[in-house]
Amino acid sequence: MLTLSALGCSDETSAKDAAGADASASAEEAETEEYVCPMHPQVRQDGPGTCPICFMDLVPGGSSGDEGDVPSVRLSEGARKLAGVANARVEAGPLDDRLEVFGRIEVSEKAEVDLSAWVGGRIERLYVHARGETVKRGQRIARIYSPELLSAQQTLIQAQRNLEQARSVDSPSRTSAAQASMRAVRDELRLLGMDSRQIDAVLAEGVARETVDVFAQASGTVRERLVSVGDYVTTGQPIVSLAALDTVWAQLEIFEQDIARVEVGQPVAVSVPALDRTLEGRVDFLAPEIEPERRVMLARVPLPNDEGQLRPGMFVEASLERRVGDDQLLSLPFSAVLWTGSRSMVYRLDSSLERPAYVPVQVELGDRVGERVVIKEGLKAGDEVAAQGAFRIDASLQIRGGPSMMSEHNDHEPVEVDAQGTRFDPPIDPARLPEGSWYCDMGTTHYAHPESGECPVCGMFLVEKGADSDEEAGDASQHSHDHSGGDHAH
Repeated sequence: MLTLSALGCSDETSAKDAAGADASASAEEAETEEYVCPMHPQVRQDGPGTCPICFMDLVPGGSSGDEGDVPSVRLSEGARKLAGVANARVEAGPLDDRLEVFGRIEVSEKAEVDLSAWVGGRIERLYVHARGETVKRGQRIARIYSPELLSAQQTLIQAQRNLEQARSVDSPSRTSAAQASMRAVRDELRLLGMDSRQIDAVLAEGVARETVDVFAQASGTVRERLVSVGDYVTTGQPIVSLAALDTVWAQLEIFEQDIARVEVGQPVAVSVPALDRTLEGRVDFLAPEIEPERRVMLARVPLPNDEGQLRPGMFVEASLERRVGDDQLLSLPFSAVLWTGSRSMVYRLDSSLERPAYVPVQVELGDRVGERVVIKEGLKAGDEVAAQGAFRIDASLQIRGGPSMMSEHNDHEPVEVDAQGTRFDPPIDPARLPEGSWYCDMGTTHYAHPESGECPVCGMFLVEKGADSDEEAGDASQHSHDHSGGDHAH
């Protein structure tokens, strides 16, 4: 038992020693990982720090891929965390686009009603006095003295007498004619603004009335009173202008660059901060023009206002939603894209390599939808890309002379080198240099000369393109040595 316990203790100790050795090795590897300055690749050191030239944080250099002609960058797990690199996958499917805009409540032009005189005459009395008064449907708004109306009522009374006489003599033909005359006069009075009840009252009393009342045909708020007591009006002349507020408009301001994201029928959530309410609606009209001063287009959303709480002029906020694309639409986080004026690129994690690494992929972009961007070409669904930290990966590849964004990797046209030497800004791929020229191989090429010498940019020895591998190795060793010592190292 003692022997077994001792052996067990020995095994446990050995396991702990092995684990400690692995941890020490991992720590040593992390400590000795090379860090470089993205803007000054000659600045390198074996740990985190800042560049003495531009004071930028140094980034993990990672390790360049060694998979033939495939440019790539491999990052250890520790380097990935320190560099802030996070991955995301290319997703297939429609996107929900949300646009936040502002606007205000306005009177619906469709609900503006003018209450007019049905008969010409003089305004005897007004029952609506000021702007802003509420008017209900069927409410009396004015009384008009009308000679025309008086004459028509007298004709009505006479027609009634004629009908009574025809019936008294039992003459079917005279009765029929008197009834037709009665119907014609009643129709005329209705056209002059009298309803059936008023006409029947005139017939019952046998006395013509000199005035007629004007009633509201719709409910609303008085926008303007157009006449005063004593004014003469003609048939059809407006007396009062109403704004029916049972339905109002939310006029939303759409900036010029967002016009393509709005369409008729689009659902909208309209929030009214003053009332702490949110109403649902749909865009039913888009203005055909843009306001020249504010560069906005108006989008109209009708809203119910049965309780009258929505008042014209109120400020509103609105959220417009739309579904973009179909199940075949590809998208990725917008933060994953590096772009210049002419091209866009992402770093895709290539798991098919012997050791997975990030490789640059040029892509064609579509519209940006929220925090995602549509991918037209260059990637497929399920591809894993660097969604955060892509610029640091690009800097690492650029330091090693790879086709980064800064090196304009899509340009492979040969270049010429002047007899006095040529500087390249931005740097270029050394493959574009003529054979036999000498160049600085510190990162992408920023200087080349027809003859050997030192780089006037960084002071390093130039390397001959096409030289034997042994010579290149020797020059590279000296080049590396010069950059790792002196003032360039920490």
